Amino acid sequence: MKTTTNLVIIGSGYAYWEVYDLILDINQSGRENFNIVGIVDDNESLWGEVFNGVKVIGPLEKVEEYATDVKFVMAIGSHKTLSLRHNLIKRLRLDSSRFQTLIHPSAKVFSTASVGNGCIIHYGSVVFSFATLKPFVIISANCVIAVENLIGQGAMLGSNITLTTGVKIGAYAFIGSSTTIAENVEIGPCAKIGMTSNVFRKIKPGMTIFGNPSKYLGAVPVQEEILEIWEQNKIN
Repeated sequence: MKTTTNLVIIGSGYAYWEVYDLILDINQSGRENFNIVGIVDDNESLWGEVFNGVKVIGPLEKVEEYATDVKFVMAIGSHKTLSLRHNLIKRLRLDSSRFQTLIHPSAKVFSTASVGNGCIIHYGSVVFSFATLKPFVIISANCVIAVENLIGQGAMLGSNITLTTGVKIGAYAFIGSSTTIAENVEIGPCAKIGMTSNVFRKIKPGMTIFGNPSKYLGAVPVQEEILEIWEQNKIN
């Protein structure tokens, strides 16, 4: 008999609605069954509000009140909040095993691929053989993650992205929609690649590029801890 997994959603912004519909599709497929029992959000003005029958119960610290059989889903994610997501995950002080991975029924994950805790894979995406997704990766709709790709912790991919063979996407990097990345290219942690870019060379940590041919738009400092996470991702 199929069991029900209770979930608490972290964040009540637009990403909540994406996660809500993803869970709805999973439940309707009959593959798994999830029950959303609450939302946590630091925005005090939302406490007590109800979204599709689910109540915002209070700040993030409320996660400590839930038993170990309750799982959590991070519904905070955009190109503006990647490093924020890292800080929030640290603040929660939860083992990654407490975070539920959600994979849309239409997505295909090959049997030799590895998907970490807390990942979200949306409609129509394909994760090919021997690809590795570290924890908290977000893959939007209709992405191709090719053979032997490595997607670092907390990285986020927009929709319609093609990663060719041997690509490495650094921890908490962002890849904009409709981007293509050439074989064996490494994108550094916290780098941002603008939409519709074609990338043929290594991109350093914290860099922002855009276009075809791609143009350098600047760089930001990267937390040492995130750099260390990425080095560990490449080893383990």
